[in-house]
Amino acid sequence: MDTTTQVLSILVLLIGLIVTAIVPQFVRRRRDSAVLRRQAAYAAIPAMATTAVEAGQSMIVGMGDAGVGGESTLLAIAAEAVAYHTVAAAAYGDRMPVVTTSSGTGLPLAIEAVRAAFREHNLPAPSGSARWIPAGSRSLAYAAAMTAYVAADRSPTQVMVGRFGPEIALIGEASVRRGAPFIGATDRLDGQAVAYAFSKTPLIGEELFQASAYLSDRAVRRGEAVAMDILRWLLIAAVIAVAAARIVGAGG
Repeated sequence: MDTTTQVLSILVLLIGLIVTAIVPQFVRRRRDSAVLRRQAAYAAIPAMATTAVEAGQSMIVGMGDAGVGGESTLLAIAAEAVAYHTVAAAAYGDRMPVVTTSSGTGLPLAIEAVRAAFREHNLPAPSGSARWIPAGSRSLAYAAAMTAYVAADRSPTQVMVGRFGPEIALIGEASVRRGAPFIGATDRLDGQAVAYAFSKTPLIGEELFQASAYLSDRAVRRGEAVAMDILRWLLIAAVIAVAAARIVGAGG
């Protein structure tokens, strides 16, 4: 690594630390100063919940095989945040929202998401809202179970956020065929490609980890999302600067 690249790398890391430390606190003090990028999926969830409640339908949140204790731990925590906000938006309806998982270690997160969501409305959490479907990793059986919800529950809204492979196509196709709203997101490239094809409002990449910034009124979370956007642009600028420096150096 040449000297220019080393200096730029150190500057990027230093600026990144400063931005991460300062921006969330600045936004917390000045709530109106943070303007987030529009994210179609998070903008759609409250409206989808309202429509489901008014139509007497339920909302199904699937976490797939995301669980605690392995490489999918962070993904499972992010999926729990999406599940919590989705259930909270639909908790006052006649049909209870349902959170499912195929991971045994993901079940406690599903249970806590349901409890916290109903607790926010001062309501007791209904039994059976968090369900474990022990079908294994990236299983067609789990996807088939999700399609059964679409058929049996009058086309419920489905939010599939967690670890899925190509089998998410079964869920998306069942939802689209019946005209039910569908949001899909996963950390697997093959599953994400399929989810993107079926969802009108997909979640992509780091957007999966920003649910609290978009769906809650906590200023610190919004500040974290703003800091991430700033760091993204700084990284792009650093890559361009390094490339330009090498071109100039090669020309000289």
